Amino acid sequence: MITAFWDIDGTLVRSPGTRPDMFAETIAALGVDPVTPTGPREGFTDRKLAELHLHAAGLNLTRVDEYLRRLDELSEAFYVRTPREPVPGAREALQLTKRAGWRNGLLTGNSPRRARVKLRSSGFDLDAIDWTLFASGAYVTDRAELGRQARALAGDGPLVVLGDTVQDALAADAAGAAFVAVNTDADLLLALADSAVLAVGSLLSPSFLAFVESHTG
Repeated sequence: MITAFWDIDGTLVRSPGTRPDMFAETIAALGVDPVTPTGPREGFTDRKLAELHLHAAGLNLTRVDEYLRRLDELSEAFYVRTPREPVPGAREALQLTKRAGWRNGLLTGNSPRRARVKLRSSGFDLDAIDWTLFASGAYVTDRAELGRQARALAGDGPLVVLGDTVQDALAADAAGAAFVAVNTDADLLLALADSAVLAVGSLLSPSFLAFVESHTG
């Protein structure tokens, strides 16, 4: 049986270019003016981003769990009110892989609460996901550690990680998993292609459908 671990942001739901910065808003909710951290943040886990924002705002990192609880609360209210758009074909892809006999889990930088509200508010069937297969970035800062968690949860069988960033490729490598790159940006997809057994611009791609068909049961 294939076990698949899906990234959420950019893979199942769109990451719009202009959106409120929930991490900055969480700092403000803690009573401090937010300061934008320097450096790249693409693909970072919630815990890693929390630490970056706390440090930039001059707050003690011992407050990270308090920060993440507040982030959960703000996120739930926001996504219920303002759902993300699904990536084209994503909802169908989860159903397709489930019918093919895959176990669908999540490998995401998000906390369990944020993951659920993002997917539920975007119209995903939560029953298409095995919630015992959940590698969450609320608890670790290192994306590779998520990959190791995914492998531990999946056992020794064949494993696929599906994602849209280099961080997802790193997680797949740490898990000893096949990596399927999904990105609508042709340049970003090209940059991921060497790390992937399959690189597609859409989950509606015939190449993705053929990949699932060749990995059934």
